[in-house]
Amino acid sequence: MRKVRLLMAVGLVVLATTLVTAQKVKLSVNVNERFSFAGPFTYAWTTPTGELKMLQMTDANPDRWRQMWDPTIVSTVNRELGARQYTAAPLESADIKVTYYILIGPDVASQKMGQFMAPTMEWGLPPFQGVATSYDIAEKGSLVIDLYSQKDKLVVWRGMAQANIDLRRSDAQRNASIAKAIGELFKKHYPKLKK
Repeated sequence: MRKVRLLMAVGLVVLATTLVTAQKVKLSVNVNERFSFAGPFTYAWTTPTGELKMLQMTDANPDRWRQMWDPTIVSTVNRELGARQYTAAPLESADIKVTYYILIGPDVASQKMGQFMAPTMEWGLPPFQGVATSYDIAEKGSLVIDLYSQKDKLVVWRGMAQANIDLRRSDAQRNASIAKAIGELFKKHYPKLKK
Protein backbone atom coordinates (compact mmCIF):
# COMPACT_ATOMS: atom_id res chain seq x y z
CA MET A 1 0.00 0.00 0.00
CA ARG A 2 2.84 2.34 0.87
CA LYS A 3 4.52 1.65 -2.50
CA VAL A 4 1.29 2.50 -4.31
CA ARG A 5 1.04 5.85 -2.49
CA LEU A 6 4.69 6.60 -3.24
CA LEU A 7 4.20 5.77 -6.94
CA MET A 8 1.08 7.94 -7.05
CA ALA A 9 2.94 10.84 -5.41
CA VAL A 10 5.83 10.53 -7.87
CA GLY A 11 3.33 10.37 -10.74
CA LEU A 12 1.57 13.53 -9.54
CA VAL A 13 4.89 15.39 -9.22
CA VAL A 14 5.85 14.37 -12.78
CA LEU A 15 2.41 15.43 -14.05
CA ALA A 16 2.58 18.79 -12.24
CA THR A 17 6.08 19.42 -13.58
CA THR A 18 4.90 18.64 -17.10
CA LEU A 19 1.94 21.02 -16.79
CA VAL A 20 4.11 23.83 -15.41
CA THR A 21 6.76 23.51 -18.12
CA ALA A 22 4.09 23.24 -20.85
CA GLN A 23 2.98 26.81 -20.06
CA LYS A 24 6.50 28.17 -20.42
CA VAL A 25 7.02 31.09 -22.78
CA LYS A 26 9.40 30.50 -25.67
CA LEU A 27 11.62 33.54 -26.32
CA SER A 28 13.61 34.25 -29.46
CA VAL A 29 15.25 37.27 -31.06
CA ASN A 30 16.78 38.43 -34.33
CA VAL A 31 19.46 41.12 -34.04
CA ASN A 32 21.16 43.06 -36.84
CA GLU A 33 24.81 42.52 -35.93
CA ARG A 34 25.98 45.54 -37.96
CA PHE A 35 23.87 48.00 -35.97
CA SER A 36 25.57 49.70 -33.02
CA PHE A 37 23.33 49.54 -29.96
CA ALA A 38 25.50 52.09 -28.13
CA GLY A 39 22.90 54.74 -27.34
CA PRO A 40 21.44 56.99 -26.29
CA PHE A 41 18.59 56.76 -28.79
CA THR A 42 15.27 58.47 -29.24
CA TYR A 43 12.22 56.35 -30.03
CA ALA A 44 8.56 56.65 -30.96
CA TRP A 45 5.66 54.25 -31.33
CA THR A 46 3.92 53.76 -34.65
CA THR A 47 0.26 54.74 -34.95
CA PRO A 48 -1.47 52.51 -33.98
CA THR A 49 1.14 51.08 -31.62
CA GLY A 50 0.53 47.51 -32.74
CA GLU A 51 -1.51 45.08 -34.83
CA LEU A 52 -3.47 41.92 -34.11
CA LYS A 53 -3.51 39.09 -36.66
CA MET A 54 -5.79 36.13 -36.00
CA LEU A 55 -5.33 33.03 -38.13
CA GLN A 56 -8.62 31.62 -36.92
CA MET A 57 -11.50 33.74 -35.68
CA THR A 58 -12.60 32.35 -32.32
CA ASP A 59 -13.92 35.59 -30.94
CA ALA A 60 -16.74 37.82 -32.11
CA ASN A 61 -14.60 40.88 -31.27
CA PRO A 62 -10.94 39.94 -31.89
CA ASP A 63 -9.72 43.54 -31.54
CA ARG A 64 -10.67 43.44 -27.85
CA TRP A 65 -7.50 41.36 -27.27
CA ARG A 66 -5.32 44.13 -28.72
CA GLN A 67 -7.16 46.82 -26.75
CA MET A 68 -6.75 44.80 -23.57
CA TRP A 69 -3.03 44.03 -24.06
CA ASP A 70 -1.90 47.30 -25.68
CA PRO A 71 -1.42 49.32 -22.46
CA THR A 72 0.60 46.48 -20.87
CA ILE A 73 2.79 45.98 -23.93
CA VAL A 74 3.44 49.70 -24.48
CA SER A 75 4.17 50.52 -20.83
CA THR A 76 6.47 47.49 -20.38
CA VAL A 77 8.43 48.18 -23.57
CA ASN A 78 8.67 51.89 -22.57
CA ARG A 79 10.13 50.83 -19.19
CA GLU A 80 12.64 48.44 -20.81
CA LEU A 81 13.73 51.00 -23.42
CA GLY A 82 14.04 53.71 -20.74
CA ALA A 83 16.35 51.42 -18.77
CA ARG A 84 18.54 51.25 -21.90
CA GLN A 85 18.89 55.05 -22.37
CA TYR A 86 16.06 55.49 -24.90
CA THR A 87 13.99 58.67 -24.66
CA ALA A 88 10.63 59.37 -26.29
CA ALA A 89 10.53 61.73 -29.28
CA PRO A 90 8.16 62.67 -32.12
CA LEU A 91 7.80 59.93 -34.74
CA GLU A 92 9.32 62.01 -37.58
CA SER A 93 12.58 62.70 -35.72
CA ALA A 94 12.99 59.53 -33.62
CA ASP A 95 16.02 57.27 -34.22
CA ILE A 96 14.00 54.12 -33.57
CA LYS A 97 10.41 53.35 -34.51
CA VAL A 98 8.73 50.76 -32.26
CA THR A 99 5.78 48.54 -33.12
CA TYR A 100 4.40 45.16 -32.14
CA TYR A 101 2.33 42.39 -33.66
CA ILE A 102 0.13 39.88 -31.87
CA LEU A 103 -0.39 36.66 -33.83
CA ILE A 104 -3.02 34.19 -32.59
CA GLY A 105 -3.74 30.84 -34.19
CA PRO A 106 -4.37 27.18 -33.47
CA ASP A 107 -1.61 24.91 -32.18
CA VAL A 108 -2.27 21.20 -32.72
CA ALA A 109 -0.25 18.33 -31.27
CA SER A 110 -1.07 14.65 -31.61
CA GLN A 111 0.53 11.28 -30.92
CA LYS A 112 -0.26 7.88 -32.36
CA MET A 113 0.01 4.46 -30.81
CA GLY A 114 3.40 3.02 -31.75
CA GLN A 115 4.83 6.40 -32.80
CA PHE A 116 7.89 6.04 -30.58
CA MET A 117 8.59 2.36 -31.22
CA ALA A 118 12.07 1.45 -32.38
CA PRO A 119 12.22 0.75 -36.12
CA THR A 120 11.82 -2.97 -36.77
CA MET A 121 10.40 -5.33 -39.32
CA GLU A 122 6.61 -5.21 -39.53
CA TRP A 123 6.26 -8.83 -38.45
CA GLY A 124 8.15 -8.04 -35.20
CA LEU A 125 5.41 -5.75 -33.87
CA PRO A 126 2.01 -6.72 -32.52
CA PRO A 127 -0.73 -5.74 -34.97
CA PHE A 128 -2.39 -2.44 -34.06
CA GLN A 129 -3.76 0.48 -35.98
CA GLY A 130 -2.12 3.88 -35.88
CA VAL A 131 -4.93 5.55 -33.96
CA ALA A 132 -4.43 8.86 -32.17
CA THR A 133 -3.86 8.33 -28.46
CA SER A 134 -3.31 12.00 -27.64
CA TYR A 135 -4.72 15.03 -29.43
CA ASP A 136 -4.36 18.56 -28.09
CA ILE A 137 -5.65 21.76 -29.67
CA ALA A 138 -4.83 25.11 -28.09
CA GLU A 139 -4.70 28.70 -29.17
CA LYS A 140 -1.09 29.79 -29.50
CA GLY A 141 -0.17 33.43 -29.18
CA SER A 142 2.96 35.16 -30.41
CA LEU A 143 4.04 38.68 -29.53
CA VAL A 144 6.55 40.23 -31.92
CA ILE A 145 8.26 43.51 -30.98
CA ASP A 146 10.19 45.39 -33.67
CA LEU A 147 12.76 48.16 -33.23
CA TYR A 148 13.17 49.83 -36.64
CA SER A 149 16.05 52.19 -37.41
CA GLN A 150 14.65 55.10 -39.42
CA LYS A 151 18.13 56.14 -40.54
CA ASP A 152 19.15 52.66 -41.78
CA LYS A 153 15.61 51.75 -42.91
CA LEU A 154 15.65 48.27 -41.38
CA VAL A 155 14.54 46.33 -38.34
CA VAL A 156 17.57 46.19 -36.02
CA TRP A 157 15.99 44.11 -33.24
CA ARG A 158 13.01 41.76 -33.32
CA GLY A 159 11.99 39.98 -30.15
CA MET A 160 9.36 37.26 -30.06
CA ALA A 161 7.55 35.57 -27.18
CA GLN A 162 5.32 32.53 -27.87
CA ALA A 163 2.98 30.63 -25.55
CA ASN A 164 -0.36 28.88 -25.50
CA ILE A 165 -3.25 31.10 -24.45
CA ASP A 166 -5.00 29.68 -21.40
CA LEU A 167 -8.58 30.93 -21.62
CA ARG A 168 -9.21 29.90 -17.99
CA ARG A 169 -6.85 32.61 -16.74
CA SER A 170 -8.08 36.11 -15.94
CA ASP A 171 -7.19 39.16 -18.03
CA ALA A 172 -5.00 40.43 -15.18
CA GLN A 173 -3.06 37.13 -15.08
CA ARG A 174 -2.51 37.20 -18.85
CA ASN A 175 -1.33 40.84 -18.71
CA ALA A 176 1.10 39.95 -15.90
CA SER A 177 2.47 37.06 -18.00
CA ILE A 178 2.91 39.36 -21.02
CA ALA A 179 4.75 41.98 -18.95
CA LYS A 180 7.02 39.29 -17.46
CA ALA A 181 7.77 37.82 -20.91
CA ILE A 182 8.67 41.25 -22.34
CA GLY A 183 10.95 41.95 -19.36
CA GLU A 184 12.74 38.61 -19.83
CA LEU A 185 12.98 39.15 -23.58
CA PHE A 186 14.88 42.42 -23.11
CA LYS A 187 16.89 41.20 -20.12
CA LYS A 188 18.12 38.03 -21.82
CA HIS A 189 18.25 39.04 -25.47
CA TYR A 190 18.90 42.77 -25.85
CA PRO A 191 22.54 43.23 -26.99
CA LYS A 192 24.93 43.86 -24.12
CA LEU A 193 27.30 46.77 -24.67
CA LYS A 194 31.01 45.98 -24.58
CA LYS A 195 32.90 47.87 -21.89
